[in-house]
This record gives sequence, structure tokens and C-alpha cells, in this order.
Amino acid sequence: MPLPASDEQLITKLGAFPLDIQQRTPIRVLHRRTNAVRVRHVLSCRAHRVDDHYFRLHISATAGTYVKEFVHGDLGRTVPSVSTLLQTNTDILELDCE
Repeated sequence: MPLPASDEQLITKLGAFPLDIQQRTPIRVLHRRTNAVRVRHVLSCRAHRVDDHYFRLHISATAGTYVKEFVHGDLGRTVPSVSTLLQTNTDILELDCE
């Protein structure tokens, strides 16, 4: 599914921030962490469209936020996620933390 045609439309579709999210312990760490629901906060989010299928996302979030899972949703274990906000499947090609 193609992305919205402009950065502004993409940002509008992502919605308003700050945003409270609920994250269950990610599947990738369940073998070493307790399965619990944690409330985290995505403080800000900026998006830049690269082409019809790729975009760059700049996220500011509180400590302990599982960023990869916020993007793809971790099979519904993170609500909301970028995937649910955009109503399409999303995944990370590259992750860089500052």
C-alpha cells in the first residue's frame, strides 16, 4: 500500500503526539523478561517520506520504550503502533538511536 503523497499527509495520518502506548513484553525478549503490560510515552514523532513505500521516522520516547515494536506492532502487543496508525504493515530497515 503506497504511503500518503506528502510529508504533511503522512504526519496527519500518524496523529497527534505526545501519545501514550501500551506495550506488552516483546516476543523477542519473553524468554528472559516477565510478560507484563507497560505504559510508555512517545513524546514526538516526525516523518519524512522517501518514496511511495519508504519513510524516515524521528521519534522521541521515554526510557524503556521498545521502539522497534512501536513501529511494527509486535503482532498486536504494542497498541497503538505506527502500523495501526497508518493502517498498513510497517517494519524497520535501519535503526539509529541518539
